[in-house]
Amino acid sequence: MNTKHSFQKALSLVAFLMLLVATTAQAKRVVERPYFLGSNNHKLEIERVTLDKKATLLDVKIYQASGDVGIDSHASIMANGVKYDYIGSKQLPKGVFVKVPECGYVAATLRFKPMPETMTEFDFREIADNSGWNIYGVRLDGKRPQANIPQHLLQQALDKNSKLPSTDLNLGKTVVAVRLLGYKPEYKTTLDIIADNWFSPYRMPYEHDSISVDGTCQVSANAILPTVATIRVNRTEIPFLAVPNDTTTVTIDLPTLTLAATHLFANDANVKNYVWFEGKHAAIDTELQSVKTKIDVFGVTSFDDICGMTPLQYRDYVQQSYERLLAAINSNAAIGSATRTLAQSILSMNYASALFGFKNNISMAPMIAGKRGVPRADMSIDTVSYFKPLEKLAVLHSKNQRYYFYLRDFTSALRRKYISADPLLDDIAVGKRLSRSFNRKRPLTEQQMAAAHDSIANDIVRELLFANNEDLKSQLSAADEKMADIKKTANTSSSYLSIIDIDPKMSAQQILPTITDRYKGKAILIDFWNTWCIPCKAAMTTIRPLKEQFTDVVYVYIADASSPVDKWGEMIKTISGVHVRLTEEQADALAKIYKFSGIPTYFVVNKEGKITYQKTSFPGVEKLKEELVSAEH
Repeated sequence: MNTKHSFQKALSLVAFLMLLVATTAQAKRVVERPYFLGSNNHKLEIERVTLDKKATLLDVKIYQASGDVGIDSHASIMANGVKYDYIGSKQLPKGVFVKVPECGYVAATLRFKPMPETMTEFDFREIADNSGWNIYGVRLDGKRPQANIPQHLLQQALDKNSKLPSTDLNLGKTVVAVRLLGYKPEYKTTLDIIADNWFSPYRMPYEHDSISVDGTCQVSANAILPTVATIRVNRTEIPFLAVPNDTTTVTIDLPTLTLAATHLFANDANVKNYVWFEGKHAAIDTELQSVKTKIDVFGVTSFDDICGMTPLQYRDYVQQSYERLLAAINSNAAIGSATRTLAQSILSMNYASALFGFKNNISMAPMIAGKRGVPRADMSIDTVSYFKPLEKLAVLHSKNQRYYFYLRDFTSALRRKYISADPLLDDIAVGKRLSRSFNRKRPLTEQQMAAAHDSIANDIVRELLFANNEDLKSQLSAADEKMADIKKTANTSSSYLSIIDIDPKMSAQQILPTITDRYKGKAILIDFWNTWCIPCKAAMTTIRPLKEQFTDVVYVYIADASSPVDKWGEMIKTISGVHVRLTEEQADALAKIYKFSGIPTYFVVNKEGKITYQKTSFPGVEKLKEELVSAEH
């Protein structure tokens, strides 16, 4: 009787424990590798979501080569219009920035106030105004987001026998029409279309951020030769053949492209196809995608690899890379002969360019790779023997060299030694010299126009130069109108954003006193930056907690005209402070006066208007905090 009773009690206890375990298990809902719809960054990835009754946990990795990373204290989760605040993280405490280890990422568990376990989707927002690391439409139902691809593209039949366009000169517009399926403006997608036509009026690749609300964008550029150009969506590059008097239509599955660009999903088979081309050269453009990583001798790890190399070691490294990639192109049965020829030509020209650029590449490698203490190699070489491999490079004796996007680099005396005589290079050299003023946003003078008529023999090359000159005039006029609109909006409708108008003719010696005299009695942090400067933008994210702490400090941001006015006007909306836009001449003159050679550069100015601290490259939050405390006293 007692034995039976004891047995029943034991069974009841086991049942209770099983129920308790089941209840506990149900209290936590775990979603591994959640899909998402969009992201405004390439650094933060969510690897796991845990919905618990006490908190919602995000296991994340933040990828960065070096430096410090942190999560803003204002981070939150937004779901169904409800905000769930950030509680904290053991690995990334609030207001603390952690050094990135050698593995290249920081792993952390972020805790938020608990969401309902039935939630199917949310947004992660580090900053409410979208200036931080944000990920949109994080899916908790396990379903991969898919755009609605038009049937005619899915059923597209490509001509494997496509021919490359002729390398004869032909002046005309190359037009690119892009459609981003699944696009939403709040995702902050960036779209750059880069087509080099030798005499470009831009120092940096021009940023085409004018994406319509329906995800479409159309741009055009002057061209006289077919060449490989690039569409860059966020950080994903899509090469295509840009041809004069031709239109390339590109449809991109944005959700799939965004997933393919992550560490989490890059190797998944279902994210490989995200772009479709239409036009005369759709087959070549499509096939280029399968060899796009094979047309440049420099890969992801190359600058790490060449750190500390001698020129001969570097030459061997580049040659081995070239031979390996060439073999991969030749063995690719999925591409036609036209694409193979084009890929071989571009790779070969890149190989030659890499050999010619050995000094610059070896010297810059430690900085690019983020390595310190790398001894400087002896750069002396025997020129004849060093460049001997180029004598066998067939592309240098073929008109296929004209497909190369940086053909103008081969107008130098050293490079001309190894390339077949081509009078086109003489004309490119003249146009290249005359178009230097375009980099300063200055149209050609009458004297330069006359020099072009006298010195450029080829009519088409000369007309390309003149066409770019007229485009620059139109762009400057439009930029002036846009700038006036930006100033009006900023200075009348925002209490945290203002613009100081600096006369383009003001001497460099007057610029900083003109700015700082307005704020005598306050400490000032001056940040020299530009829209194209990735370290500048990363530092602005890092510095946000400091701005929240030092609210009496005046934050002044100085950019120059190398930042496209549209892009600059859009970006400063999320950068609270005082903004100044200079000409490139003024910016260069300031750099000479104050002896700095790059950006970001920071000045701390004390209450008396004296510069008490100056540093090029981000010095860290703690150092800036220390200098601002000193400047305020």
